[in-house]
Amino acid sequence: MIRDRGLFGRRTRSFTLQWHLTNACAGHCRHCYDRSDRGELDLPQALRVLADLRTFCRGRRVEARLCLSGGDPLLYRHFWEVYRAAAEARLRISVLGNPIGLDTIRRLMDLRPPVYYQVSLEGLREHNDAVRGAGHFDRTLQFLLDARRLGLPTHVMLTLTRANLDEVLPLGELLRGLTARFTFNRLSQVGEAADLESPSKREFAGLLRRYMSARRTNPVLGCKDNLFNILRLHSGRKPLPGCTGFGCGAAFNFVALLPDGEVHACRKYPSPIGDVLQTGFDDIYDSPAAQRYREGPAACRGCRLRNVCGGCPAVSFGEGLRPLEDRDPYCFLSDRFECLSVPRSSRPWHT
Repeated sequence: MIRDRGLFGRRTRSFTLQWHLTNACAGHCRHCYDRSDRGELDLPQALRVLADLRTFCRGRRVEARLCLSGGDPLLYRHFWEVYRAAAEARLRISVLGNPIGLDTIRRLMDLRPPVYYQVSLEGLREHNDAVRGAGHFDRTLQFLLDARRLGLPTHVMLTLTRANLDEVLPLGELLRGLTARFTFNRLSQVGEAADLESPSKREFAGLLRRYMSARRTNPVLGCKDNLFNILRLHSGRKPLPGCTGFGCGAAFNFVALLPDGEVHACRKYPSPIGDVLQTGFDDIYDSPAAQRYREGPAACRGCRLRNVCGGCPAVSFGEGLRPLEDRDPYCFLSDRFECLSVPRSSRPWHT
């Protein structure tokens, strides 16, 4: 078990490696964080990464979880060898990719079904296809239907911008019964996403309120954003686990591995903590850089929500703030006007 001694008292029984196998992708999404032409690990290097992950997790007494992503992970030339090796090692595998056809679904299922296969939609058909390309919406819905028929669990993710703010709940209603979970991440204005507009803090808080209300009747709506817990606090309800199960778990129970071997605390903004071609996960995890990212924003220390929040440093970075110093610019914990419609409890919970 990994413990956050001297920080927030967090304890985790699992550790997730989000491995961006390649930056190659057939799409050209308007909010893509990184289109750089990074090198890719060869097969022996990739298999060493898997072996080192297992060694690290055994030594720390945590369950190893592997999230294969990209770009489009299936465009990595050794995807199937890596997937097979991870399946034979009995790792918990998830895949974050583009819609796939029946033959590819069956191939995954024959090797070992992933815990889930996640695709992205950015709103209803017109808006989604303006962001992700013509025909993407219909291909994704067909994939979800095929996956449901063949028994492949799926998740759907949306990147929240001001332009799709009002399409989140209609999309969630459309996905009822089609997927196991629908969630959203706020836009991090990094890379090409720097040209897109985010909602205001008031607009964002309003969405959170409507979303929490809609969850009462729509079981596919999941809560990933840490700031949902502000509403939970004000209504006296127990907290949700947040982005990685511990609020922002960057460099704690989660790290991101880039195609060329760089390890970052979070994929959504530059947060380097090491390189797997130079050292192993043990040294990377224990590095001063990783320790600093685990501490999170200095402005959040002492907050009663810190164990389940920490905001989103990637959003802070995209807004031109200091991600390890400044509070998430969308945090409305102290802004009473944002929570006026939320009933307060006489005995709110505390962390």
